[in-house]
Amino acid sequence: MLLRKLLLVTMLLGIFAILLAPASAQDEPTTITWLTLGWPTEAIIEEFEARNPDVSVEAEQVGFNDLFAQIQVRLGAGSEVPDVISVDVPLVSGYAFRNWLLPLDPVFTGDEVEDWLPAAIDAGSYEGTLYAAPVSTSTQLLFYNKGCFDRAGLMPPGADDRLTWEEIAEIAQQMTFDDDGDGTPDVWGFIWEQMVRIYQLQALPESLGGSAIGDDGMTVDGVINSPEWIEAYTYYYNMFNVWNAAPQGEEFWPADIFETGNICMFVGGPWNIPRFANNADLDIEWGVSRHPYFADGVPATPTGSWHIGVNANTENVDAATRFVHFISTGEGAEIWWRRGSGDFPAQQSVLALFATEEEFDALPMSYMRTAADEATVNPRPRAVTVGFLEYEQILQNIFQDIRNGADVEESLNLAVQRIDSEMAKYR
Repeated sequence: MLLRKLLLVTMLLGIFAILLAPASAQDEPTTITWLTLGWPTEAIIEEFEARNPDVSVEAEQVGFNDLFAQIQVRLGAGSEVPDVISVDVPLVSGYAFRNWLLPLDPVFTGDEVEDWLPAAIDAGSYEGTLYAAPVSTSTQLLFYNKGCFDRAGLMPPGADDRLTWEEIAEIAQQMTFDDDGDGTPDVWGFIWEQMVRIYQLQALPESLGGSAIGDDGMTVDGVINSPEWIEAYTYYYNMFNVWNAAPQGEEFWPADIFETGNICMFVGGPWNIPRFANNADLDIEWGVSRHPYFADGVPATPTGSWHIGVNANTENVDAATRFVHFISTGEGAEIWWRRGSGDFPAQQSVLALFATEEEFDALPMSYMRTAADEATVNPRPRAVTVGFLEYEQILQNIFQDIRNGADVEESLNLAVQRIDSEMAKYR
């Protein structure tokens, strides 16, 4: 009897100790860190935490260049944090090659994978394994100032028209105006929004049947100095140096100059549609049409945007993968599109909302429907290569040289030498 009383007292004391003790670490939410850009993250985090009360998400937001540097330093050092990273999609291969990202195939169902745009799946994969889940995609359109067409006595294209690059060249020359007669145009006919970036310019040789890189993800000799590339970048050279329809010099942001009426046409992203639509001070009548292509080639439209991945060294695999799953599928993906990034969603089910939402019924926001469709029909992602950073930077410098008068074939051959040298460390 005494033994039973002692056991009962011991049990009661144990229960009181549990009740009076502070909550253990196991009762508190698991905190994960998400390294990302300065997007509005509050809504997606709030909704995720409401559905996953055992997880707390802290967004560590940095600038564009800082994001790449932070990933390079921290994941390269084997750090356990951040748990989740936003990934610019052409860098997936390089991160996967270095074993910085956790494979994600087990995280998603077949239906969820099928809802993503095929190009987004390919871009987020390395050697057949998914390492970064698609959250956004992108496309490109031709933006034009209707007043320039009126001044040149030309008919502007409709939203679903697709001009050829040859037509663009002819029109651009007719819409380049030297109003003060000083020999330098005051109004330029055309330019690319990202004038020296492979993201936009890769579509030129691809429209002619060229490739971005060899099948092994490293070979560039015979690829970026192929006849298709030489022809494409001769066109690019001519726009700046022969036809004088596009300005040379330092880089600038063409949308700013378009708004002042000093650029008549530019190829740019659909993010410009709400920008122009919501600019009450905009004093031009503008429109869009589909991305151009070469007459003897095929339509090819730049694509690719932001994906999201899990640090391979995280100690919070379950919490991190749950967050990645939420933001890249279903309602989470829609929340991220509406209240987060504002970029085009990579999920076909969310893209379909552009066709039904009332805000896209009338011009100019109805141009977003054209863009949503364009994102699905001709997408060409950037080169899939573990050496993308080197590939991109070398080509960016080469394009700037060509833009300012360097010989096309010599420049592309120089790019081959430089990229080959950089790729050697990955072989």
